[in-house]
Amino acid sequence: MEIVAGFTDALTQPRTAHAPNVWQPLHARGWTTTNHAPHGRASSPDGSAFLQFHQSGPGQAMWWARAATEYGTAWHATFTPTTPMHLIAAFNTALTHPDPVMRPRGHVPPSRHIRTRSVSVLPSQLSAWQQTRLTAARATTWARNTTRRRPGTTPPRPRQTAAGSYARR
Repeated sequence: MEIVAGFTDALTQPRTAHAPNVWQPLHARGWTTTNHAPHGRASSPDGSAFLQFHQSGPGQAMWWARAATEYGTAWHATFTPTTPMHLIAAFNTALTHPDPVMRPRGHVPPSRHIRTRSVSVLPSQLSAWQQTRLTAARATTWARNTTRRRPGTTPPRPRQTAAGSYARR
């Protein structure tokens, strides 16, 4: 869930002029990498997750990520050649984030490698945390969209059509 949130949160962020180094978050967290052009692979320090890159030709880059327990695949993700690089970088950042994650009791995949501890969280605290994330994402999007307009301009007003409904040009 947190990895998907990291990916979708990046949708609200402005793109930089340069392509990000998608391998950097993995290197920073001690993942081992092997690069044999046009392929690459990174494995988590405990070996439970990997990210793989394969390019069969110009514009044909594919990315695969997978996490597993001793019982098999826990989840997997695939990114196509049209996935923007800043989204893959955001995914990798969320994938390697060291903070523990909150899960309801009984919603943790069975594994001898996963350590859990119980904490008491009120539903209102969880709701407040989720609302804070949503508010921050909306504020970022709003700020980005308002700074794109020229100062002193207003967005175009809807025009009324003959049928009485409103439309934008």
